[in-house]
Amino acid sequence: MDCCSHEGRTVGDARFEIKKVADGVHAAVAAPAYKVNSNTAIIESDDGVVIVDTHSKPSAARVIVERLSEITTKPVRYVVNTHFHWDHWHGNEVYPAVYPHAEIVTNQLTREAMVRKGLKRIQDHVRQVPREIAQLKADLAAARAPAERARLEADVRLAESYLAEVTTLRPALPTIAFEQTMKLYRRDREIHLLFLGRAHTEGDVFVYLPKEKVVITGDAVIGWTPFMGDGYPEDWVATVDRLAQLDFTQMIMGHGDVAGRDWLAMFRGYVHDMVDAVRAEVAAGATLEEVQQRVPERLAPVYEKPFSLYGHYRPWRAALRANIERTYAMVS
Repeated sequence: MDCCSHEGRTVGDARFEIKKVADGVHAAVAAPAYKVNSNTAIIESDDGVVIVDTHSKPSAARVIVERLSEITTKPVRYVVNTHFHWDHWHGNEVYPAVYPHAEIVTNQLTREAMVRKGLKRIQDHVRQVPREIAQLKADLAAARAPAERARLEADVRLAESYLAEVTTLRPALPTIAFEQTMKLYRRDREIHLLFLGRAHTEGDVFVYLPKEKVVITGDAVIGWTPFMGDGYPEDWVATVDRLAQLDFTQMIMGHGDVAGRDWLAMFRGYVHDMVDAVRAEVAAGATLEEVQQRVPERLAPVYEKPFSLYGHYRPWRAALRANIERTYAMVS
């Protein structure tokens, strides 16, 4: 396969563009989806393949399994989950079913979060999606514009398909868990699994390839405004600073295109400046509503444009207000 990207078969809303990042290292970059899919990293070694993250549903993981045949005939040996959020591990069950010797790996904090929170959220989805479908059907009944009707009809189909999958999900928890660091030494490659501190969740895992100078960040660094609902905004910058100390030139992020260190600096700046601005407002006695009015205007000149590149995923100001609310609660 050459250095260019290419498309392949899709299922439902599972569409991925496979991009070669280094020899034997590929990023499957997820396209916009009704139920968001994470990116996947594919790392080929002499004796097998390492997969990083498995998307929001088994059907999406099966698309990657099929696409693997375009890259290699080697089996998947390890599946790594970067954190406990549903869109990064709900496809886990596919890999041991296809590759019986595959092990699922994460750190202990993330495995515990999957058990304590992730399994409950699967049941939350089972309860919530029928209401979501009912609302979509009501919106469809009221819609008049052909384009809007077509979009809503597609969303109803995708939501019903997702409900069928999440109802029958067989959650495959990690079979191997580490504390701070785990290293895989293959004949032709070193793969470092690292815990660098709290950020997007309590247990974010980074995958680092020192020879290839590639790092896989999960959602600790993404291509648009991060979700902080389970995050630790005050710790996040220090974790990103530890990441920046690694010798790498390319990042495969949890969402968004492959990026370089320039985007890491922009992302770090956003988290740092947002936290500092909220801290200053809290120290001055501002209410949450006042902070949500003032901080966006302060940050917009620097961050609104670059963080709106993927505005169809998360509009910057709406996502920022949610980040401010999380940070305000933790700072105050």
